[in-house]
Amino acid sequence: MKNKKGFTLTEILLAVMIVAIIGVALAALTTAASRESGVGRSRILLRNNLSIAMRQLRNDVHDSSRVLYVHGRIDSASSGDVIPLLVLAKNIDSNDQAVIDGLSPTYISYCFQVGSTSALPTGSLSEGTIYRRETTSAPSWDSLTPSCSASGDVFLHNVKFIKPTASSSDAKYYPVPLFRLSATDSTYSYKDSSAIRKELGSVLVVKLITERPSTPVVNDVVEEIFVLPNGFRVE
Repeated sequence: MKNKKGFTLTEILLAVMIVAIIGVALAALTTAASRESGVGRSRILLRNNLSIAMRQLRNDVHDSSRVLYVHGRIDSASSGDVIPLLVLAKNIDSNDQAVIDGLSPTYISYCFQVGSTSALPTGSLSEGTIYRRETTSAPSWDSLTPSCSASGDVFLHNVKFIKPTASSSDAKYYPVPLFRLSATDSTYSYKDSSAIRKELGSVLVVKLITERPSTPVVNDVVEEIFVLPNGFRVE
């Protein structure tokens, strides 16, 4: 009898199984690489946006001659709420007089519109936006709070809101966005006006988290301390 050359059924099944295992492994590696590449791009985007935003804020603080309002931490907010964070003034002194004659004062407002996407910890919201508005008109006030709207230039996208979970300054969670006068000061909503005079602090603490609700979640954090030009301090 002549030997018939070929593959047995067992050999074919074994080869198919090996090819299948290799295929699954390659698919998993490709998926993981694609996911990591997407996460890396998201991190770079968030970091670049934060860097640009902080550079703008740094320039505004440096160029301002007076700080009119600092909100502090946000104790509660709902999706869509618009909350003032900071109001700066250029070319105006503490007596409401122009620093440079012939040059009109300008006012810069930072307003935060709370996002609508639920995030961790419970009660947090992501995908908020901070707007920056510069105008020659003095801001209007409602009691101790300046008027604010979701208008002007976009200062920063993907801003996360986390409210503090304790009444003390040592909250369980990292409260953001936060613009306040010192790292330990638990009070907030400072207004500097002729009617209610509060000497604003010479140090401004800013904390921000940007987060994209992807899988996995990607976020970036910045904390910076600014020395304010007005030289005031809180007693």
